[in-house]
Amino acid sequence: MAAFRRPAAALFLGALVAVLAALLGPLLDAPAIARWTVQSYEEEGLRAAFALIGVRHLPMLLLAIAAGNVVFRLLKSTSFSMVAISAIPWLLYVVVTGTMESIAVGESPFSWVGYEPAYFIWPHFVAVPLGLYTASRMVRQRLAKAAPN
Repeated sequence: MAAFRRPAAALFLGALVAVLAALLGPLLDAPAIARWTVQSYEEEGLRAAFALIGVRHLPMLLLAIAAGNVVFRLLKSTSFSMVAISAIPWLLYVVVTGTMESIAVGESPFSWVGYEPAYFIWPHFVAVPLGLYTASRMVRQRLAKAAPN
């Protein structure tokens, strides 16, 4: 039973990170879409992509790094499996909300996978898991420096 405590804790803490990110995300949507619209009207596709990603997804990455530092200090494990388990709730949230939104507008359930431009959806999958991975590396380095030689 003790072998399942750490993965269960990682899943629970990952769910807390996902809830925090899910609450913060909608607050960033309006400014991100506004900035993207301005750049799109100016026919600056690359700048529009960076504007959307910078305003919407960079804060999510930073949030995941900050929350991940707390998560991996509490878990006292920075293994890749703990990172993956911690990211599962967020990935599940993105898939479920994408599917629900597609169905709500009368499209096929997985039409959100092929949205154009692709930078609308795919950074959602990357920002939080990458932030958690980065945090695990930071905690691992901090623990390595603190360990006596």
